[in-house]
Amino acid sequence: MIIEEQNFRIKKITETDKDWLLYPKDSDKPIKLPKAYVYGNLPPVRKFFWQTHTLQIKKYADIIDFIAYAEMDGLILFDIPEEDYPQDVKQKIAHICKIEQEFAQMQQEYTDSLKTQLTEYLSRIPNVKELEDEIGKLPVCWRAYLKMLLPMQYRSTDSLQRLTLMYWLITIANRIYKRHIDTESSISVVFSLLRFAVNESFVQWLSDTMVEEMENNPKFADSDGFLFFQEVRNELNRILPPMPKRLEVYLTQVICRLLSAYSDDFSELELYRNRSFSGTPLSSDSQAYGYLRQQMKLLKFSSLIVEKQFTDEEIAKFSQPY
Repeated sequence: MIIEEQNFRIKKITETDKDWLLYPKDSDKPIKLPKAYVYGNLPPVRKFFWQTHTLQIKKYADIIDFIAYAEMDGLILFDIPEEDYPQDVKQKIAHICKIEQEFAQMQQEYTDSLKTQLTEYLSRIPNVKELEDEIGKLPVCWRAYLKMLLPMQYRSTDSLQRLTLMYWLITIANRIYKRHIDTESSISVVFSLLRFAVNESFVQWLSDTMVEEMENNPKFADSDGFLFFQEVRNELNRILPPMPKRLEVYLTQVICRLLSAYSDDFSELELYRNRSFSGTPLSSDSQAYGYLRQQMKLLKFSSLIVEKQFTDEEIAKFSQPY
């Protein structure tokens, strides 16, 4: 469980028999500091009436209303070691930690099963004749990422299959992007950011069991997020061989993530490439992308398919034409 650090500007301080009540600026809800913990009186430093005090606290999540550390105007008010926490706070922390551990274990088991299914499925991925040439036909934001991955084709059969799978997923994402977005319209390109980000946020929390329940629940029949999920999944199944349900959901999620990252990158390219006064681009897509590559999200994309995430240094050194 993570302790949160919070900072406030305090406009007013009052007290009760047991607590100091500190009122943050722009809020009428006070922060309570037990007098039993605070060293001395508040405020620790006197200021003019028009000045505010700075307060820094460290606390657990809101479910545990307990402040473990407080500092005002640079002076420590209290710092309670974990062994001195109240017994009820210790019990709540232990309970939440147990839940978090169980959830983390479930997530790990889910991920392990996905990795197993993915490894078994790779041998069924259709080969792509002249893969490098086919990558070169894609729009620059897609092909730049795949070109960074190209050395994978020489490492092992498994690596080549993973690269090929990424190529197929990107061709699906590219088809869906062009279906929904007018790439000749700057406004359409820029507003695609929101559209695909919203879809991604909906799709990412789905699991195979949740999808089955939603398929059988009429209230999701007209849900924009679920309709988009089904659209992407249908394209996935149209292009690739049948796969286990869990892997199907995951690969659909990967495509949605790719779409979100691509819409961000293509918008970046559209907005910030060099243009003449008439709006005509002054350089090719490849040249413009090269200038802006450090801002591109796809170049740092990773998944269970290709877990490698390129660093800023690796992206800066990549000299192959985009």
